[in-house]
Amino acid sequence: MASEKFLVSVDPAAHLPLGDQLKEQIKWLIALGDLHSGDRLPTVSELADRLRINRNTVAQAYLELGQEGYVIARSRQGTFVAESDAVRRVVQNAALGKLVDEALNQAVGLGFTPAQFAEAAGARAQVQAALGRCRKALFVECNWGEIEKYAQTVREETGITVTGLHLDDVRKDQGAFCRRAGEVDLTITTLFHLEEVQRSLGPEAEVVGLSSGPGIELLRSLAQLPRGTTVAICCLDREKATNARTIVTNAGVQHLELLACGVDEVDRLQQALAQCDLVYVSAVAYAQACRLVADPARLRTYEFHLDRAGLEMLKVRLAQGKASPAL
Repeated sequence: MASEKFLVSVDPAAHLPLGDQLKEQIKWLIALGDLHSGDRLPTVSELADRLRINRNTVAQAYLELGQEGYVIARSRQGTFVAESDAVRRVVQNAALGKLVDEALNQAVGLGFTPAQFAEAAGARAQVQAALGRCRKALFVECNWGEIEKYAQTVREETGITVTGLHLDDVRKDQGAFCRRAGEVDLTITTLFHLEEVQRSLGPEAEVVGLSSGPGIELLRSLAQLPRGTTVAICCLDREKATNARTIVTNAGVQHLELLACGVDEVDRLQQALAQCDLVYVSAVAYAQACRLVADPARLRTYEFHLDRAGLEMLKVRLAQGKASPAL
């Protein structure tokens, strides 16, 4: 091998024995890619003379590296970096070390201390390990559009397998629902349906309720409207629309006249169109609303999203092995 790739040195004054110093440096040369499987190391005599240390020290270091799987001695050919699990592991660990160093540098640049970074990284690692043990969940919701979106969100956030289930199927056959729930680690729904789903499974069953509401896009759009504009917030039903209106108001949008209606209320929807300057319809109710109004161009769409804080709490609860009934 080229000598410039084998830059090692030893310090007799260091607390670590010379042989151990040599071993650790060779491992790092392998880990960092300066040495690859098949590369030949200097002979014992060559390295001992270069470092001005006893040949037995080098021979013992090579012997121990061989016993640990990092190098292999070939008769009359020399000592070579092995192609082994030990070498693969140390290379992978070095790559991980680089990622950690990059993340740590970013954290320090943002004002965090190394201790804070270590604590946060350890906590997140525990969460991910626990999530790996919880592999299957049901997500129950009342319409397929949100079922698919919410299930995908939970999958992406937690890494667990999530299957969607329509609330109508729960209502039609509670026995079948209970059997399906018994086959998974967790049943999840939105707070709109938490009480009903919990009642279907019984008080001893674990059901997680996640908050959901209009996304930031709706809030931004409403905030830009002139004071006094009359706006209807429309969902599949009035209860959900009323909840959405409350969320919007609590978020600080209080300069508008807001009405709430569901697409299941045809007369009320028509009245809202007559009274309001604009009608905001949830994405899952938009197609139905278009069929009920004469001028669909007046409709604007928005989407519901799972609450970020609830998703983070779900991760924590999964890591603890016990989920709260409402997040």
